[in-house]
Amino acid sequence: MRGQKFISALCAAAMMGSATGLNAFAENKDAPAPVKKTYNYVALGDSIAAGYGLNKDNGLMGDPALVITDQLLANPVQGAYPAILSGKLKELGANYGVDVQGTNLASTAYRAADIEKTIRQQGYKGEFATSILESFVGEGASEVLTPYHDIYQKYLTQADLVSIQLGGNDIIMSIIPEMLEHENPVIRASAMSLMLTLFGTDTETAMGAGLQIIDQNKESITADTFLEAANYMKNIGAKAEELVQQSADHVKGVVKAVQEVNGDTDIALVGMFNPYRTAEESAEVEKDVFDVLGPIFAEASDAAAETEEQTDAKGEPTQEFAETINEKVENVTDMKEELDKAFDHEQTGKVIDALSQSKNMNDVMSLASTMQLPPELTSELSKYTDIDQLKGTLGVINSGEDVSELPDVAALIGQFSNSAAAAEAKAFAKQIAGPAAMQLAGKNVDPQMKSLNEKLKVIAKETGAVYVDVYNISPETDFDPHPNANGHQEIADIVFASVKGIAADRMTGNMKVSDVEDITTPDETTTSDEVTTSDEVTTDDNDRPIGDISGDGKINVTDITMVAAHVKGKRMLGAEALIYADVDRNGKINVTDIIIIAAHVKGKKLITR
Repeated sequence: MRGQKFISALCAAAMMGSATGLNAFAENKDAPAPVKKTYNYVALGDSIAAGYGLNKDNGLMGDPALVITDQLLANPVQGAYPAILSGKLKELGANYGVDVQGTNLASTAYRAADIEKTIRQQGYKGEFATSILESFVGEGASEVLTPYHDIYQKYLTQADLVSIQLGGNDIIMSIIPEMLEHENPVIRASAMSLMLTLFGTDTETAMGAGLQIIDQNKESITADTFLEAANYMKNIGAKAEELVQQSADHVKGVVKAVQEVNGDTDIALVGMFNPYRTAEESAEVEKDVFDVLGPIFAEASDAAAETEEQTDAKGEPTQEFAETINEKVENVTDMKEELDKAFDHEQTGKVIDALSQSKNMNDVMSLASTMQLPPELTSELSKYTDIDQLKGTLGVINSGEDVSELPDVAALIGQFSNSAAAAEAKAFAKQIAGPAAMQLAGKNVDPQMKSLNEKLKVIAKETGAVYVDVYNISPETDFDPHPNANGHQEIADIVFASVKGIAADRMTGNMKVSDVEDITTPDETTTSDEVTTSDEVTTDDNDRPIGDISGDGKINVTDITMVAAHVKGKRMLGAEALIYADVDRNGKINVTDIIIIAAHVKGKKLITR
């Protein structure tokens, strides 16, 4: 009964109240055309979905995918997978008389965190995109960015389908903005050089930008500053691992934010692929990272020795400076050991943050008592008489969980302090730059992307989104993380295959072929093997009615099954059979034709000869 009522209602609408059947419907040429349904697709993402890099000749600032503008909305990057997907959806919509509108809101240099804030916050401009433009292009360059909140709200509110592909920037590139904003000038200098290296700047220019920051801040670079930066860089791989979970959390935040704006939209959560799968290019980037970081840390070491007033007549670090570094490393190691005995990593961070707020050592000891810190840790704290020295030690510990390799860094100070600059730089690069080189050259990225994808699958299940796996798209031949035209085509094909069904359901007003399948009673059911194929259709009867797809002179369950199989894509009809299947005469075979034939079989007699 459910199917029969459903069909009756829909047939009444489809026939616009006509009681005289299909011929009257076809002959009523003066009747006003029905309002065409619109299906809206919106893409959210970063530079990959935006199509950044498909127009390489225009440079960074000239790439049309850099900033969302009215012009870009009207004329999106056609090679980008959202544009290709829009085209596929348009073709699908044409089968159902539906007009498809595609809007690409993917935002270059945006992380998932930025997209979520854009949806939720009026006036927000991407922090990551701003820092990239200001640092790479120059002061004021970020003025090209405008808040996208209103644009997002406008199109998301109307969306029938939203694709979301985010998370890569949160993992691969989020470390750089954090470093650029760090209080430690050595970390900032490293970030500047690394960012320029990733953007393809020559080694000399990238290194020079970092060294300039060292020179401008050399009076504030101390032994503690140097060790904090060294430990930060040694732990950069672990920081990236932590970012995988943060990235997944931010992507989930985007999904939730979209659902808050439009709870009715379908969401395709597109996974990530490994953008760095070219061994030759990866090796070149790794070498470049070593080349730029080595001189920066060698120069930072000299600046620290000068600040500590432990240089010789030539301005080179003395043995006294090497001893200072060793002593500080020992203090760090001892303090870290006591903290590890008492707390886990998260708790240690909270304790360090609390202690670092103290103004003097009396405050520290009072706080230790209030917090009921273990006696061994309290004893370690009591060894310090200067609050700045304690904060220096805590700062080094807080810069990275594993401090075990700091003694090796300290050993370099004594070994290379009076060596040639090139030898010293090479030694520091070998000791400090490895983790950063591994991460930024993409050697750690593959397991991180796989881990993120597993988390995205869970998010899709929890939120009702459709997870789309694009991990295995074809590898490329360059180090550019953005897919080429072939990669975009592959992503579009995979996404379309994943959403085709739900898109068709929505385009037909949530009418599904399954909704008309229960019109067949048990004794009427025809299996797919019994369906007359297109080659077997007979047309000898000149009085053959529209709807008689099998050509047996009757309109019955067989005809319903044949047209349903065609609409489902399981058994395609031949050209002649299509003429009799198109009962509403709109040039398309779709669910409406199934409904009209089914209603006729059920006694509505909507089809006349």
